[in-house]
Amino acid sequence: MNKITPHLLRDLHATLPAGTECYLCSAVRKALTKYRKGRVPMAFLDKEQALPLLAKKLGRGLKRFLRDDIRSALSSRKRNAMETMLKHS
Repeated sequence: MNKITPHLLRDLHATLPAGTECYLCSAVRKALTKYRKGRVPMAFLDKEQALPLLAKKLGRGLKRFLRDDIRSALSSRKRNAMETMLKHS
């Protein structure tokens, strides 16, 4: 696990879509909750709803703090999008 610095926590707080906190690894989720002074969203998004939001809005370099299954789903989603683009060109 990579070290979560105060700078990275600020970036994560600013770019993480609301309701996707449950897809962070546990140590980072705890650190973010502490950074937000215990505030957590009222509801969490389904994985299918969260993936496009995370792919689009999550700040650069912060994907490493996601759970392994979410990271692999994002990379396969990106790979599928690239293959589709290549087929259409």
